[in-house]
Amino acid sequence: MIKLNTRGIYLIQEKGCLNPNTGAFQHISMGLRQLSNNFEIELFLNSKQIDLTDYTKQENVKQQDKTTKPKKIKGLIYGTIKDLQIFFTNLSKTRSLIKSFKAKNPKFIYERVSYLDFSGLIACKYLKIPHFYEANGFQYKGRRRYYKSLFVGIAKILEKMVYRMSNHVFFVGSYGDFWKIDKNNWTNVENGIEKDFIIDFKEKEISEKDFIDICFVGRLMDHQKINVFVEALSIFNSKSQIRINLVGSGLACVESEIKNLDIQVVNHGFVSRSNIVTLLSNFDIAIISGSNPFQSCMKLFDYGAAGCAVIAPDIHNLKLWFREELFFFNGSSEDLSKKLDILVKNKNNLIQFYGKNLNVKVRNSFTWETIFNQKSNIIKKYL
Repeated sequence: MIKLNTRGIYLIQEKGCLNPNTGAFQHISMGLRQLSNNFEIELFLNSKQIDLTDYTKQENVKQQDKTTKPKKIKGLIYGTIKDLQIFFTNLSKTRSLIKSFKAKNPKFIYERVSYLDFSGLIACKYLKIPHFYEANGFQYKGRRRYYKSLFVGIAKILEKMVYRMSNHVFFVGSYGDFWKIDKNNWTNVENGIEKDFIIDFKEKEISEKDFIDICFVGRLMDHQKINVFVEALSIFNSKSQIRINLVGSGLACVESEIKNLDIQVVNHGFVSRSNIVTLLSNFDIAIISGSNPFQSCMKLFDYGAAGCAVIAPDIHNLKLWFREELFFFNGSSEDLSKKLDILVKNKNNLIQFYGKNLNVKVRNSFTWETIFNQKSNIIKKYL
């Protein structure tokens, strides 16, 4: 029987993850809260214990509505030297981590994986402490938007190697299906949502309107493929029957493009975490126009909590977890336009059908409490 006072350390290696307006911070704050229901958890940034509330204070700082500008990708020589510098700098942290872990004497380390940083795993192996990775995304690809590097192939090999060495890896989304580690030491898990945010679909107002409200939550990032959405709108026939609601920073240029199509559009800008589901619950259809094949889509849980019917690309991760609850399109703007037309016509109450099914699925299977209880039960098996 594992007691509640079993001490564990939640290890963060990158300070950028503690920006309170990021999905990473949301995951960390919920993870810390939920793991603390089963263990005595202390949060560390590298080798120093920190208090998450020191970072939470920044959460309500207004986000500037700036359009994201593409960065110039630096060359091979710069990138290769940069990767080597990162690798050896991270390696040098191992001694201080060993010292901190010895002082705290935890029963396990739960570490959010970071790029070319294996110091936490090495320290755990040295001290014979059970180690658990939370892995979100391809780390070896993470810096490619900033620079090229000859180190990419080596980074990929090292990443797979440390996943094999960890006691257990929680792949957020379905990245485990990509890596296919030949050990029984990994689990695909999804993101979640606060259970108090989820509306009861029975209480969602389905009123007669002159148009259907469609929403998009996101930013101008390549993998979100908002251009596919805009192109779909350009060939959509019933433009007068819809109103587009944009939620997120830096979408002014998208707003302008949609206005030029003679479609109603409202740019809500940045909306705080505490208010987003309330806003989304006013809308009928939500759009995911693009996503990486194995990636978890955090906005999907907000859409589901709000009872929206969701049109989404038929990628591996979404079909793995939500095969029956999403209205899939094949990734093209033409097919997205066709699927949007079907939902807008709402024959046989398709909007309500998909909205309710996703809402129930999220409520029953994807609250943060449910997700981290699953993780906690796996951790306990190693203690």
